[in-house]
Formats: sequence, structure tokens, C-alpha cells
Amino acid sequence: MWQRLPVWFRAVMTGLAVAGIPTVVWALLAALNLRLTPRFPWSPLLMTLALWGYWRFLGGDERRRSKPLTSHVWRLALIAGGSAVAAVWAAFAAMRGMLHIVPPADDISRFPIWTIFAAIVMGSAVAGVVEETGFRGYMQLPLERAYGPLAAIATTSIIFTSVHLTHGARILPFLPFYFVVAVVYGLLALLTGSILPGMALHFTGDVLMFTIQYLMLKTGAAGAVQTGRIEPIPALMAIAFGVASVISFRFLARDGRSIAGVPEPVMSH
Repeated sequence: MWQRLPVWFRAVMTGLAVAGIPTVVWALLAALNLRLTPRFPWSPLLMTLALWGYWRFLGGDERRRSKPLTSHVWRLALIAGGSAVAAVWAAFAAMRGMLHIVPPADDISRFPIWTIFAAIVMGSAVAGVVEETGFRGYMQLPLERAYGPLAAIATTSIIFTSVHLTHGARILPFLPFYFVVAVVYGLLALLTGSILPGMALHFTGDVLMFTIQYLMLKTGAAGAVQTGRIEPIPALMAIAFGVASVISFRFLARDGRSIAGVPEPVMSH
């Protein structure tokens, strides 16, 4: 019965399940930890074991799309993807004064810093591992094979961005930036044939982002000042990182694509 369903439906549902189940588990564990014993971060320790078991459960490198890469492709992927993500967040910094940023309702700054830092690292690891595996692995790969890379990356990026609406209306100003980052991770998976570079960048980016958000909460700078203008220095940085990313992706497309074995689209009826 399952195999008779359209490829797009099976890919989307499987990817959402792979990414969603451990995310919900971690959210419940973290909330319970903060409520019961906020001074002792036991939930990251427990989730580390659960995440390791989940990774093993998901299958081998081919099913997870997690095949090892050469050091050369790793370097190109991290430079291309890293500079692209840096360009996106520099653009966000440049436009921050034009966006209506609402500070989080929950004041997590009241919790011990070691508990919050452990939660940031673990939450970033969960997001990096399961979201890349679910969206760029189990969802995007079947879509690439059935409908081609453009449709696959567009679909996974739209769904990835839409899933973040679960955070509420305050996430709306961030959604265009999340979409572009999702496209970057999709391109990395396509051109390298592996989710590992995207996983590394996703984890690192989330650690930096959540740490900055935490520090802004501590200093009372979480809300954005409505200046109505684009800041020139971050804008120039966004352009510089963007140019570096385009150049690096061209090299990656040349050197990584042959290694990845990018599949030709085969239409499924």
C-alpha cells in the first residue's frame, strides 16, 4: 500500500517523521529538565544517547545520505556553504532595523548559564543531525531522483521553512532567511552527495545564533530598534560573503558533482 503512494508524498511524510520525532522528544526532555532540576542539565546527556541510537536506527550511509567525503570536497563545501550562510545572516543584520523583531516571551536568562549552554549545544546537535537527515536526506534524495534537483530543493526548502511556523508569529521576519539557508543546505547535499557538510554548518550556525540570542537577552538587547534603514557595513559584508560563496560553489559544482553522482530525474507516474 505504502509503495503505491506517490513518491512526493512518501518522501515528504518520511522526511517530516525522521526530523520531527526526535525534535519533539528533545523539546519535552529540555522542558522537563528546566522545570524540575534547572541547575543540573541531565537532558542533554540523555538526548545524546537517544540521538546516537536514532542515527544508528536510520540505516547506513546510503539511506541517510551520509557518505564520507574527501578532504578536498569537505573544504570546498564548508567554504561555499559557510560563506553563503554568513552572507544570509549579514543580510539579516543589515535589514534588522527594517524588521519587526519580537523578543522571546520566555526569559531563559534566569536559568544557570551552564544549563542553557548545554541545552544550546544539544539542541543544535539535534537540529543539525535530524533536520539534515530528514529534509536533505530522506526527503530530498527521492524527490531528486523522481522529479529533478530543482523541484526537490524547492520542495524541501519550502517545507523546512514552513515547519518553523510552529514557533509562532515572532518567527515571521526570519522565514525568508531560513528559506535561503535551506536552499544552501540542499545545494550542498546535491553537489557533494552527502548531508555531512550541511550537518556541520547547521550545528555550528545554530550554536552561534542561539548563543547570540541568549547574550542579547541577558543584556536586554533582544528587540530590534526600528531605524527604517539598511545598515551599510553588514550589507557590504553580505555582498562580500555572497561573492565568495558563488565562486566557491562553482568550484564545488565542478569537483563535487562527479563524486556525488548526481542522479538524472526519472519521472514517476
